[in-house]
Amino acid sequence: MSQDFMDPEIFADFIVEAKEHLETIEPNLLELEKAPDNLALLNEIFRPMHSLKGASGFLGLNRINGLAHRAENIMDELRKGDMTVTSEIMDVILSATDALRQMVDNLDTTGGEGDVETESIIATIDAIMAGGAPPAAPRPAPAAPAPAPAPEPAPAAEPVVAPAPAPAPAPAAEPEPVAAAPRPQAEREVPADAGSAEWIATLEPLESYALTAFGEGHLKDFIDEAREMAENLSSGLLELERNPTEQGELVNDLFRFFHNLKGNSGIIGFAELNSLTHEAETLLNNVRRGEMTGSHELVDLLLLVVDLLEALVTRIDPVSGNVTPFDISVILECLRKAVAGGDITLPEGLGGRRSGGSVAEAPAPEAGAPGTDDDADAPSPPVAPGYDPDDVALFINTVRQQMDNVGVALKTLAVDGTQREYVDALYRCLVTIQNSSGYMGLDDIRVYAERTAGLVDQARFSGMDFSLMVDLMEQETSIIGDMLEKQIARISMPAPAQAPEAAPAAPEAKAAPAPAAEAKAVAAPPAAKTDVTTDARAAASVDAEDEDAEDDDAAVVTISSVTGTPAPAAAVKPAAPAPASAVAAPAASAKPAAPVAPARPAAPTAPSAPAAPAGGQGAAAAAQAQQAGAAKASSTIRVDHEKLDHLMNLIGELIINRNRYTMLARRLEDDTNVVIAEVAQDLSETTYAMARISDDLQDTIMKVRMVPVSSVFSRFPRLVRDLSRKSGKEVDLILEGEETELDKSVVEVIGDPLVHLIRNAVDHGVESEDERVAKGKKAKGKVTLRAYHKGNSVAIEIEDDGKGIDPEKMREVAVRKGIITPDEAKAMDDREAMELIFAPGFSSAEKITDISGRGVGMDVVRTNIKNLKGSVSIHSEIGKGTRFTLSLPLTLAIIDALMVNVAGEMYAIPLDAVSETTKIEARRLTDVKGRKAVTLRGEVLGIASLSELLGLPKGDKQDVLSVVVIHDNDRRLGLVVDRLLERQEIVIKPLGAYLGDLKGISGATIMGDGSVILILDPHEVYMMATSKAI
Repeated sequence: MSQDFMDPEIFADFIVEAKEHLETIEPNLLELEKAPDNLALLNEIFRPMHSLKGASGFLGLNRINGLAHRAENIMDELRKGDMTVTSEIMDVILSATDALRQMVDNLDTTGGEGDVETESIIATIDAIMAGGAPPAAPRPAPAAPAPAPAPEPAPAAEPVVAPAPAPAPAPAAEPEPVAAAPRPQAEREVPADAGSAEWIATLEPLESYALTAFGEGHLKDFIDEAREMAENLSSGLLELERNPTEQGELVNDLFRFFHNLKGNSGIIGFAELNSLTHEAETLLNNVRRGEMTGSHELVDLLLLVVDLLEALVTRIDPVSGNVTPFDISVILECLRKAVAGGDITLPEGLGGRRSGGSVAEAPAPEAGAPGTDDDADAPSPPVAPGYDPDDVALFINTVRQQMDNVGVALKTLAVDGTQREYVDALYRCLVTIQNSSGYMGLDDIRVYAERTAGLVDQARFSGMDFSLMVDLMEQETSIIGDMLEKQIARISMPAPAQAPEAAPAAPEAKAAPAPAAEAKAVAAPPAAKTDVTTDARAAASVDAEDEDAEDDDAAVVTISSVTGTPAPAAAVKPAAPAPASAVAAPAASAKPAAPVAPARPAAPTAPSAPAAPAGGQGAAAAAQAQQAGAAKASSTIRVDHEKLDHLMNLIGELIINRNRYTMLARRLEDDTNVVIAEVAQDLSETTYAMARISDDLQDTIMKVRMVPVSSVFSRFPRLVRDLSRKSGKEVDLILEGEETELDKSVVEVIGDPLVHLIRNAVDHGVESEDERVAKGKKAKGKVTLRAYHKGNSVAIEIEDDGKGIDPEKMREVAVRKGIITPDEAKAMDDREAMELIFAPGFSSAEKITDISGRGVGMDVVRTNIKNLKGSVSIHSEIGKGTRFTLSLPLTLAIIDALMVNVAGEMYAIPLDAVSETTKIEARRLTDVKGRKAVTLRGEVLGIASLSELLGLPKGDKQDVLSVVVIHDNDRRLGLVVDRLLERQEIVIKPLGAYLGDLKGISGATIMGDGSVILILDPHEVYMMATSKAI
């Protein structure tokens, strides 16, 4: 796909997901090097690499696709045991991940893959795969992570997909699979060792033809669903390869995904995709029957099918509605041959993959094994004859949930009829009820729901204010609700006498294909908070199978509305034959296929708890809800960072106006007029209520902005590995507190400072192995990177067990380089001498290396941390090690501050830097080395006048001084101010370039009366007070 015509949203999602995949791969590679026999780790590396290959191929990113494919091949060889993990293989795979990361970063910044060297890496991999001596492997650079981390890392989650289309009216019966007629294929040269992407590229294009769709949106939805199902198929097939004997529900899930793709492609008339998925479905049905096992050869063949169907989907033009497929007769022949019981082979020319394996006869499934009839022996609630108990439970749970969602949508639209997403949600809920009722054979409800949905559909495209239709819809949906409850009472009644159970047909006996009624089934929504639109979008189209594949057990699959992960429910046994009178009862063979993956929520969440199923259905519904809940994972939604920034700005304005309310209330309270005082009291109460709301809103948004520091920490094991190999030292990196959360804007900036500190620790801090052994230390050094909360801030420590920092050497080097004078060096204490390391150009290294020694890294550290309104401190003991501590604010937007008055002006001091406030008699001050000090509770505390530090006019001398004790890490200083005012929540505003160099000032804020107040920088104020600011 040309990047010029690429959907920007898909492109952005790919970049985010690619970075997430690479962040997963790299730490696992390092762990694999320590535990080369860990097959689980190999699989954890293979899966994201396979996903990266597939996604890049879909988007036409050939360089990324080619390199990821080569890396996938070598990982596959390691998984099979054909190769063993060696340092050479690890080097080349890490080089590949470096190149992939660089290309993804280039995509993010320039929109193109860039001119990244990949040929030598591919040549090395090819040489290793060929079994010869590899050429000189490109050594991974001592990888410094990119300055900007991934846009928004997230916990490992399923990719977000576009909304599923509204279910279309079902045809009367499923058509026969459309056979893609083989057409003459031109001779094309296939590389001897071609991968699936290269092989697919050689397939002969066929003539374009028009698809049958309901518009551009329908085709886009189909493409999104097909991509999501292809990803589910890939992960499922890899799981099948790991556990070939434990097939059960996994094979059923794979079968349903192919079945659903077959049905959807048949609806739009995509003949080639329909034929391909039909053959794959038939092959998997043999596995379900126990006639085949999930062998490596079978998985290889089906993974090729998945790659091919992904490629076919890219040939759809959703704008014109046309598709330009290619000839797939070769792969169809391979599939048919495998189905017939022959050898499982791949098309000729696909090298580097297994082929030629025979079909293995699998033992018959044991009784009670998943996927057999024996697993459905649990007691089921009694239902009317002709209805399957699990179908009834699913139907009741579904329609009641949809009716709840209808009520929420109508209530919202009664207030604001312009909310299009709720109109769409109402339509989808009614369509879900329509399809569910049709599936159960309740034609009267189906027809009524279809007509009502038609009214909504007309209204939503007419542009009218839907509030005009709310009364009518409430009446219509009330009628539907009554009809549903009557039918639920009827079909859930126990039968007076049990009809004799029909004997199951022998698996070998194939009946003549008989068309069954086409039905639509919906996935049971989770019995927890759900989204109106998400529940409605969980509807999935199902094709009634016209052959014995559908006569086997087909378990209903529910899909979590937050993960998109199939959660198998209880297997459904074929229902007893319906009596002759029950002509509307569903055919026993019509089983719901796997619902399509849930869509990205488009409407605000509308929580609603489904009503408890009546009577005997309670236990079944509860079990089903429990099972669906077990598959749930935490939901993640990608939000544009600019939107969050805008929202935070709005909250800031809200807080400013809240403060204004407070000031107005105080002014009114001071008035002696009784009426005004009462109004002031009411205003104060309103202000308090507004404060509670704004605080809750602020806390919620702050939590949204918070991300774990693991997104940055995960990049450093690779860095330490490369640095230790380059320096010839053995160094372990210990990570602690990775779950600690920081504002995303802070996390994005701390990467560079941490890189410099870790490089410094490995290169300068940790001694060589001989030195360590001579000092009685362990030969292997240790660097610890930890994060933890400290008050209203987060501390990040970088600690090594190396040689420590010698303060005397720091003084000598600083004097020699002209950074300080000899007199300044003598006046410095050891702590101040160690802080010389942050001076520009300072370096104590005797030799400059490509790792460090130029005297620029530590200056960058201090500058970046200062820009974050944070501070950095050093603690070191000679011979024992060094610890750097970064103190960072939780957020850069809103803070608590202590307001003080100095020389008639108001200033704000960040509260997390304030240790205490006190009053001190002026006569208690003494001189210590030319500085004012006082003994406060047994501690000598330095005292400085804030007005003198800021160059403000001095006020009148006071006998009792108001002192704010601030701390800069573990150092304390008393600031004398004129008046202590109050604690207040303030919004931080930047000063701008022309005021950015103001000493001791970090920002400004706007008060409720519109005045601008400057915010002090505690660290810089401390340095100004000690007159040793570097």
